[in-house]
Amino acid sequence: MENEPINAFTFEDLLIRYATEADLPAIIDIYNQSIPAGWSTADTEPITVEERREWFRKFTPDKRPIWVVEKEGQIAATAYLSSFYGGRPAYSATAEISVYVALAFHKQGIGKRLKKFVISQCPRLGVTTLLSMYFDHNQATHHINQSLGFEIMGHLKEIAVVKGHPCGLIISALRIPPAES
Repeated sequence: MENEPINAFTFEDLLIRYATEADLPAIIDIYNQSIPAGWSTADTEPITVEERREWFRKFTPDKRPIWVVEKEGQIAATAYLSSFYGGRPAYSATAEISVYVALAFHKQGIGKRLKKFVISQCPRLGVTTLLSMYFDHNQATHHINQSLGFEIMGHLKEIAVVKGHPCGLIISALRIPPAES
């Protein structure tokens, strides 16, 4: 069972594991923490656990996982892979990465280490193109992506209004060699 996913990983100094539905309140809390600053999501109002329950159930460890980082006895961050362009079959080897870090754990390098971990999992998951989409004013994500080898593929200028200001969306991609057979 070579491709069988394991439940928990130690990556650098992080304990990373697959999220369970019991983690959903913490995942939603971390996501909602990102809304007021306007850096990481186009949502402008908090979402609820119930609104995301069906969304959560669409993720699977073997293709499109959700991971959580545990630190100091709590969930410090979450990352997940989403199918690109509605999951159309021709794009099955392309996924979008999303990473959210709880405010209490910002500026500790968790986001970058978690993104590196997700990249390391992509060959096993059949992902050969990893997309990262972020607001053009999000310099932290820009620097992380640049350091990990992502290439900017597009810039949709003034496509969103965040906190009353127009902003653009950067689309960057990282090509990942397929897993060896």
